[in-house]
Amino acid sequence: MNDIPKWFPAHLPIYDIHKTYEENASEGPFFCHPIPSRPEKISPIDFLGRTLNSPIGVPAGPLLNARWISLASRLGFDLLTYKTIRSLPHRGHPLPNMIFVRARPSGAASVLEKYPNDSEELTLTNSFGMPSQSRDFLLEDIDRAASSLQRGQAMIVSIVGTPRSGRGFADDFIDAAMIARDAGAQFIEANFSCPNVSKSEGMLYQNPEAVYEFARAIAKAIHPLPLILKVGLFPSREIMQKVLQSASSAGVRAVCGINSVSMRVVDSRGLPALGVSRPTSGVCGAAIRGAAMQFIADAAQIIRKEKLDLTLMGCGGLMRPEHFDECLSLGASIAMTATAMMWDPFLAQRYHWRNKDGK
Repeated sequence: MNDIPKWFPAHLPIYDIHKTYEENASEGPFFCHPIPSRPEKISPIDFLGRTLNSPIGVPAGPLLNARWISLASRLGFDLLTYKTIRSLPHRGHPLPNMIFVRARPSGAASVLEKYPNDSEELTLTNSFGMPSQSRDFLLEDIDRAASSLQRGQAMIVSIVGTPRSGRGFADDFIDAAMIARDAGAQFIEANFSCPNVSKSEGMLYQNPEAVYEFARAIAKAIHPLPLILKVGLFPSREIMQKVLQSASSAGVRAVCGINSVSMRVVDSRGLPALGVSRPTSGVCGAAIRGAAMQFIADAAQIIRKEKLDLTLMGCGGLMRPEHFDECLSLGASIAMTATAMMWDPFLAQRYHWRNKDGK
């Protein structure tokens, strides 16, 4: 491709944005390069009772099935998240699912026709709708994914509830959690914050009472497995504090944020780039790093001040090795990348070699 900028890795992305989610899941990841060995020296950390080689991981998003988990493991990411599952099969949104964008000061995002000129500008909208496979497929594939991990690595399974007639929303969350538990999940993450689904699914994290009710029920159902809560950008620090207090009281062991940020995405004519049925979608990548770092700093301060028993996991716009260090220095115990991992799968390796002497 002659429009690939100079900063772009020598290989194409491991996720093909021109293919459907189903095609990427069945044909990908698109990677066929030698994987360099990581430095022998590691600095193990404890994460909710398990020892990890490093605090570097991948949040819910890019790792669609066992093959993707296996690749990320071999690439040196040590805490891996199996893409969000539901209690029943669910079809995702049609193409387009990922588009290069530029975030505007107005809060909207406009479509870019080519790759950005620098990795610091690599921003996309992603709109998948959290598709999911059948229970039988998940039970087998999650087990296969866990078996692919190397020593000093662990896997989270992300879950979400699906509102439907005649079935309680919290009950459906628990059903999805039971699939993850029965498949051998080491940790379960409840996604309360996806911007690409209905409001009842995607805005749950902003309601402290609902967070307590749902998280308490899920934590009780999966005990003794640790429950992680995935959150998005909070409208205020006050609401963030109430939600973190509710999560801790409910038995949540860790909080991961931020999810992609909902924005209006428009084309060159100012029309919805994803069609009239999807005027807004989640924006991820470099443009949201500032918001993510502010979330980490604020959440870490609240956790310390309120003496909450919560481990903080940071993600959102971490594009370079030094961004992991920034995330950890602000108070996160885990630093994760999704967008950058797809476009630069050697990012974890570059972090490990950069920090092999403790730098």
